[in-house]
Amino acid sequence: MGIDLVSACIFCAPYLLGAELPPRNGLGTEIGFSYATLDRLLPPANSGESADISEVTPKFLLVGVGEARPPPVGLGAGTPAFEWRVRVALAPSHDNQIRTATSTQEPIETDGTGRYENFALLGRFPIGGQGSLEAVLDRRTEKATDLLNIGGQEHQISEQRNLTAERADGALGWRQRWKDLEVAARVQYAKVTGYNATAGAYMNSSGGIFGGGLEGRYRTGGWTTTLDFQWLTGSIDVLEESFPAFQARKSSQNATLQALRFGLGYSWPRTDLFLTATFDRQRLPFVSLAVLGVETVAFDGGYHPDSNNREFYGDLTVRYTFTPSIRARIGMRMATGHEKVTLTDALGDRPPITLDVDRRGRFGGGFSENLGFPEFTLYVGADFAIGGGH
Repeated sequence: MGIDLVSACIFCAPYLLGAELPPRNGLGTEIGFSYATLDRLLPPANSGESADISEVTPKFLLVGVGEARPPPVGLGAGTPAFEWRVRVALAPSHDNQIRTATSTQEPIETDGTGRYENFALLGRFPIGGQGSLEAVLDRRTEKATDLLNIGGQEHQISEQRNLTAERADGALGWRQRWKDLEVAARVQYAKVTGYNATAGAYMNSSGGIFGGGLEGRYRTGGWTTTLDFQWLTGSIDVLEESFPAFQARKSSQNATLQALRFGLGYSWPRTDLFLTATFDRQRLPFVSLAVLGVETVAFDGGYHPDSNNREFYGDLTVRYTFTPSIRARIGMRMATGHEKVTLTDALGDRPPITLDVDRRGRFGGGFSENLGFPEFTLYVGADFAIGGGH
């Protein structure tokens, strides 16, 4: 399991049954803290317009407990033969969106608070001398309440918005080990939910999609390499209503989640280092995280969204052993990408609207259309042996 449980993203690929660094043998516990940010930016289409920028920023506390036992010496590439683990990550979050007024645009501002409630449950059970049966449950969710000011004076409130973004995964797999090598395959299910409700629109999308994943892991000397691929697709139920009639519009829309991850690590006597690079694609029939001002107006006006997000992110993890019972860990994620949001008129024959949204991050300072910093996650933590763990 990796840094995904304390990242601001909800729909990006979780680590699930894979791992960057081998966990502690024996019984142990962990604690960690994280700062994360995710921004969506719509640059101005013409001179005289202003950028539309929206962000969500959680600050996590993570606690976990688990137990692991290694496979026979020489088998596999670092994944335990037996393992159980429980991890919970909770965070207050802050939503913020702004589009300043120009001669052609009305101002739109949003400010809100929410909470992340993430958890992961993992079980790995040896069968025979070289294989393990694996199972995992993983959920990431954010629920937020925003106050919106659309076209009004400063501190004026136009409406309130309730948001929910959630991805819950379950997977069952098999891992086979040989000398310094292991290969795993899994079947996977994910329930994705996007909820967005204002005075002018009600949008609720939820459903399960199916797929699977493959993972390979190889170790030689101090080096470890990993490769993981996952693909889930299916249809989810969409219910939408909007001003003025609020007539229910029900449909079944396609959703796809894909990811390809490559990892490379090296271990010294006291220090472990692991770096992963991931290409992630999310195709979803809703927008419910860091919603832009122009999207809010479009949803209230009866438009339906289709989001196609392609993103690259890299994770760097460093772990240092102070004593056999205490290890410290620092993790960092950088991500950047591009999201195409297509808005189609569900009430009439108005032409579709295409939004080319940048996925970036913000680190200090105020909002600016010149944002260049990637989406950012910083994690600091430690794990401790319990009893005879080492």
